[in-house]
Amino acid sequence: MKTEIRKYCCLALDPIHVGAGGYRLGRADNTIVREPATGVPKLPGTSIAGTMREYYRIHLQEEGKDEQEVIDVFGDESRRGRVRFYDGQILFFPVLSKKGTVWVTTPELLEYWLDIKLDPQGGVTAIHELDSDHINLGWLYFKSRKDPKELPSMIVKWVKRAVSVPDTLFSQIVNDNLEVRTSVRIDPETGTAKSGALFTYEAIPRGTILAFEMGFEEEFEVEDILPYFRYMGIGGMGTRGFGRIEIRELKEDAEP
Repeated sequence: MKTEIRKYCCLALDPIHVGAGGYRLGRADNTIVREPATGVPKLPGTSIAGTMREYYRIHLQEEGKDEQEVIDVFGDESRRGRVRFYDGQILFFPVLSKKGTVWVTTPELLEYWLDIKLDPQGGVTAIHELDSDHINLGWLYFKSRKDPKELPSMIVKWVKRAVSVPDTLFSQIVNDNLEVRTSVRIDPETGTAKSGALFTYEAIPRGTILAFEMGFEEEFEVEDILPYFRYMGIGGMGTRGFGRIEIRELKEDAEP
């Protein structure tokens, strides 16, 4: 059966924490999932699928419909579902600059997700609402060139200024600018902070734009499910203000 692939983008309304599991050595105890080859954080397809499956079940309950449809669409241990989910990538990453917040991407990401072509050897390139010959991205300072591009209208509503950097720099810029928070475990008996239980955890920051794909063998009410992500979110730390995202199908020059 033919699978129709559709592209979606999402704006992080809160920081996003999809944990890698366990404790790691480094600046944060609880790290997030990353691409093994690049070290860039990602949104696993399994997290998208599991969350959407649960929100679809809630939607069917609210509509008074048979919850068997959840298994028909998403499958179970004995049958394959009608929808496939693929890992989400960071498409635009927000970084503090003297120019204000600047969203960083790469030529490869622009070409795959938005069909925008740039010279991959072009260095740091201002592509949207920047006219300076130099720019700082966090503590890094670059000479930049200008090559303005027309971004889809839904992206423009989220991104004020954008630059493209070589993929060799992208991982460093992203990982140097992740959000890291400190927290403490609460003793359930006393209701106070537990001694020696201070820990840190990292997250993809608010304002990040991610993109992912879904494969459809048959239609289902996916547009009815997407608003749930705006209110209930994805990933961990939901009770600490994490996880809400706004998802829209990535269509050329589409208005929301």
